[in-house]
Amino acid sequence: MQTRRRVPRWIRLGFEAGVVGAGLSCASLVAFQLSRPEPRLVLPNGLDGAMILTPAVLALAVFSVCYPTFLAATRGEAVLGTVAAFIVAADVLMLVSVGMRDSVLVHPIGRSLTLGLVAAGLAVPAALAALLAGPVTSTLGFGRTAGLRAALAGALAGVALLSLGAISI
Repeated sequence: MQTRRRVPRWIRLGFEAGVVGAGLSCASLVAFQLSRPEPRLVLPNGLDGAMILTPAVLALAVFSVCYPTFLAATRGEAVLGTVAAFIVAADVLMLVSVGMRDSVLVHPIGRSLTLGLVAAGLAVPAALAALLAGPVTSTLGFGRTAGLRAALAGALAGVALLSLGAISI
């Protein structure tokens, strides 16, 4: 008699975190569509544009790193779950953004991009900062203290990136 193969824990944690992170970040796209009048062609300059991207960036960068880190049993499980969660969340966000056909003009590069691609691109450095501060550099690499460090580092890096973007946009 063969036993059922179980899905590895890091895949399950990564998928759970990715789905919830994608749901939170997709809500910011829906809010942007509902808050602006119909020709939403330009991401607003300055702080207004940064405030539109903040929920999506922090949901991708902080939640997708912290959830697997809090619940992991080993350092490897925390790191692999974090990577899986970020990939799932970013892919779903970009898929929803393309499906909504809501592209915005980004002034610094002079191109029209989907809002999900912009948010995912800004979330990558913040997620890397959270990953380095949490599961990679802590003594155990998983658990509450590593998750707390990851949350704090990801939130600070995300807010710093968005505030720098608000100045340059």
